[in-house]
Amino acid sequence: MKIALIRKKYLPGRGGAEKVAERFVTSFLQKGHEITVFSEVFNADEADNLHWVKVPRGTGLSKTSSFHRHVQNCLNKDNLRERFDIVYSLCRTFPVDIFRITEQLHVEWLPLGYSCLARFNPRHRSILKLEKRTFNPENTGLVIANSKLIKKQLIKHYKYPKDRIKVVYNGINHKLFYPASPEEKLEARKKLHITDRFVCMFAAGNFKIKGLGEAIKAISKVSPDVRRKITLLVVGGDKPQPFLKMAEKLGVTENLVFAGRQKNMREYFIASDLFLYPSHYETFGNVVLEACACGVPVVTTRQIGAAEVIKENSNGFLVSSPDRVNRLADIVSAYAKLPRDEHVRFAADAVESTKDFTWEKHIDGLERIFKDYCARKKKSNQK
Repeated sequence: MKIALIRKKYLPGRGGAEKVAERFVTSFLQKGHEITVFSEVFNADEADNLHWVKVPRGTGLSKTSSFHRHVQNCLNKDNLRERFDIVYSLCRTFPVDIFRITEQLHVEWLPLGYSCLARFNPRHRSILKLEKRTFNPENTGLVIANSKLIKKQLIKHYKYPKDRIKVVYNGINHKLFYPASPEEKLEARKKLHITDRFVCMFAAGNFKIKGLGEAIKAISKVSPDVRRKITLLVVGGDKPQPFLKMAEKLGVTENLVFAGRQKNMREYFIASDLFLYPSHYETFGNVVLEACACGVPVVTTRQIGAAEVIKENSNGFLVSSPDRVNRLADIVSAYAKLPRDEHVRFAADAVESTKDFTWEKHIDGLERIFKDYCARKKKSNQK
């Protein structure tokens, strides 16, 4: 297949959506497909089956809307669009054949990440308008979501046909994330000076949205006998100061350890007993898979896509929303008091729950969807 891939910046080696784009390109090239990347920045080398069309940099209040206009101009120039079997986008633009959701729906994100006045901001209004038009069924042939949660939200807000939304779960690199032996776990805890502690880990780039405040409040409400033994191990590059102030007010400063941004996340997962992640909103949340794959059960909310991986009292626990801090505290207290054999069971269930989540399965699923769409598109064009 000849595929046009739309991504504002193609930056291999980065995380998040950039990693999604890189993995797609690498895997589909290996399968023999030809890809042309439409982007403002292309940090790679062109090859026989990998090409780049430079999109002019956006200007104006909303660079998102500006990129949309510029990339569509590029596709329409000299009927370039017609040279591709599929136009595949990883960012808001239309028309496209297939759209892959890589970030939060702005209509859901806006009230969570910004003040109530943000909806009057021209930039946000522009993004909302573009999002609405992108998910008009006449503008986008098929949508790929990475969770059932996002599929439901897409239907709720934009009435997009449910039979044209395909859920393809993210995968995980099991060579990077795997359980530790008791000896390795003890060694990891010694390095962090937490050998005699019950360790709850939290990891995120955005501490506020991913629920660090709620995690700290939950620790403050844990029963005193358990709280004396708890360490909340915080990994991530966000600013700790506001949360240290909160911890001081709640009297749990000594329970917190900020480790900063880390490359080898497995070392921190295997040093932990429980992954406490009361996130406000996320399309999926691969960090949940990573924790489970390392044998660490997860406490999270039903407001993230990865909640679909968690089975209550098996590989973790779920709360309805991050503000259920009393419930979070009860879960942490109860789990900390469980006998060792129960902790071993939870760890084993956590590892088992991730075995079907591989990037190979993810890519194979995408390829099947692409081939099926391509066949139906050709059949429709022949009528």
